[in-house]
Amino acid sequence: MRAVAVSPSRKEVRVIDHPEPRVERPTDVLARVLEVGICGTDREIARLEYGTPPPGQDHLVIGHESLVEVVAVGADVEGLAPGDLAVPMVRRPCPSPACAPCRYGRADFCNTGEYEERGINRRHGYMTERIADESRWFVPVPAELREVGVLVEPLTVATKGILQAWELVKRFPWLQLEALKGREHGARAVVIGAGAVGLLGAMALRVRGFDLWLWSLEPEDGPQARLIEAVGGHYRSTAGRPLAGLAAEVGQIVFFFEATGAAPVAFEAMPLLAPNGAFCLTGVPGRKGPIPVDAGTIMKSLVLRNQVVYGTVNAGPDAFRAAVGDLGEFVRRWPREIGSLISSRHTLEEVPGLLARPPAGTKSVVRVGS
Repeated sequence: MRAVAVSPSRKEVRVIDHPEPRVERPTDVLARVLEVGICGTDREIARLEYGTPPPGQDHLVIGHESLVEVVAVGADVEGLAPGDLAVPMVRRPCPSPACAPCRYGRADFCNTGEYEERGINRRHGYMTERIADESRWFVPVPAELREVGVLVEPLTVATKGILQAWELVKRFPWLQLEALKGREHGARAVVIGAGAVGLLGAMALRVRGFDLWLWSLEPEDGPQARLIEAVGGHYRSTAGRPLAGLAAEVGQIVFFFEATGAAPVAFEAMPLLAPNGAFCLTGVPGRKGPIPVDAGTIMKSLVLRNQVVYGTVNAGPDAFRAAVGDLGEFVRRWPREIGSLISSRHTLEEVPGLLARPPAGTKSVVRVGS
């Protein structure tokens, strides 16, 4: 079967003939891949900046954002049947008996760093025609999400960060958490960055009742601004404008969701966080030199204002399930807007050339199966 693979030794990306997967265990699922999203990680792997092939192999099949259709299941599989749609998870546990998160089923919090990730680190990915894996790694997706289901995995980045923020809110006894759900509570949140993760995070915050603001470099009459305004948020361009000036318009910002990977922007925004607020970092900075930071002011604010800064990466089963629910709500509320995030669709044969060019649009998707 066809697959797109990166070969570090040959320094090339090409379509290869890859072995067919099989159902080997009673807990296995065989699925055909419908669509695979392309993100910055895939481009970094294609540039040979990142990514590790499986042991003993000279290539890595890429792709970790996917939507699949179940073809066959093992005798012990429950909750999935042929014809069902699903999204496969990405990270697999490390082998260390001492790693409590992995032994607990939360490889997204792995302590050792020896985990495997499909399409990224030591395990082949999903940019191929068929895959097989244990059923516990597949999250069911309703049929009505067929056209946008490939967005579940990137949405989990935002969903996991928001779920962690929700846990932090529990430390405030004066807040009635259940009363906040499903209504406009007016707490102000700012998303920084208008890529796929930032826009999906903004929509996730809106369905949770936040007064949503998004800051990014794109112009205020562009498609990103129109999408944010359509979902009831506010868009402001950061081009040539200090973030402090934008924050003065917003008011108290209780939650920042950073989705740029730009360290100078993140550290410029941190002093703008309100007392008791939370700042979620999701971007990974590139290989650049050091930046000047007023570390004393940031530290003083964190201590005296009871603030929390945390990072989030990958996602566990809870975030995948929540992301499926969020995506369903997006489709119900904003069907045109969520569909517009997929800016182009391509064939497997187009992927090597696509990865060699700068990204265009919000989310490029590879259509593998019909």
